[in-house]
Amino acid sequence: MKKLIVFLCVVLAANGFEPANFALSEAGYQFKAANSVELLSTFNNVRDIIPCATICYRNSQCRTFDFDSSSKQCRLFEGSVDTGSLVANFSTTKVGSINISPSMYSLYNASSDQCVDNRFLDSETVSGRCECPIHTFWNGSMCLNQRFINDTCENNDWCRIDLWINCLAFQCVGKTCLLSVQEEKEKLQRDCNICSSAGSLFPKSFVLYN
Repeated sequence: MKKLIVFLCVVLAANGFEPANFALSEAGYQFKAANSVELLSTFNNVRDIIPCATICYRNSQCRTFDFDSSSKQCRLFEGSVDTGSLVANFSTTKVGSINISPSMYSLYNASSDQCVDNRFLDSETVSGRCECPIHTFWNGSMCLNQRFINDTCENNDWCRIDLWINCLAFQCVGKTCLLSVQEEKEKLQRDCNICSSAGSLFPKSFVLYN
């Protein structure tokens, strides 16, 4: 991917955000997000790819965009380019993405006044700290996109819990799986209770024979 940086000065002057570099794919590719919910917005009648990249940068949730120079359509996605895939499309489409690096998150867990207007961290008034934005989690060095069903995880923060996806045995699982596990636990508990009740009917020294 080639770097796209020509528009950054304009964006920074307008928003006061942290600087970032964009990578730009070759023509003929469209972005396919890991999940359809990661499509943030679709804009029509966008003049060219530079305004599309600027629109993405101004939306703190946007990490990837694609642009079709024929239809003038610009789509914004919250998933990083490495969480989805580039799929072959018309020769008029390109994919752009913000290059995420640990240096962008050096203020993580700092006092909230230090990350006001920071594009990559939220200034949380409740905790008083700089925290990862919505739908991302802290992996020890960066805020990465939360994951979907069948992706690996270490705890619930890694998964899209807003979509009823939780971490179970180091894997993000959906509500159906969680309910099945809960039902099995409840069944096991009922069986244990039945056994316990049955056992209480006999003296401890009493032995049952077939």
